[in-house]
Amino acid sequence: MRALAGGTAGACARVRTVAECVAAPAHAGALEGAARVGEAAADDGRVVRIGLFPDGRARFRATTCASLIAYAEVACEALEAGVAADALDAGALRGRVLGVHPSHLERAALVAAAVRAALAPEDR
Repeated sequence: MRALAGGTAGACARVRTVAECVAAPAHAGALEGAARVGEAAADDGRVVRIGLFPDGRARFRATTCASLIAYAEVACEALEAGVAADALDAGALRGRVLGVHPSHLERAALVAAAVRAALAPEDR
């Protein structure tokens, strides 16, 4: 684990490798009971869902792709640490994960879209 200078509210962002995130995905889990759930899907069938719980927890479910899992893991970790969702765009997520294959970098945008969807205003 490495620290990225700056961050939100003076906190340091954790920078992790894909291997670290996949070996111990602390935020992968069931989404039942989440107050808000956002989903994003790619044309190739990859899907990620981000669940936000009333007690401040964030969890994800994702199709099998190491990069997608890594980006979802660091997004949930950041949300729990109080990082604003609008600060978790694709570029910010890419900066939090090392070792992503160049052809998988777009998976960060998928996770960012799921985060935005989880926090989008509900239709009334």
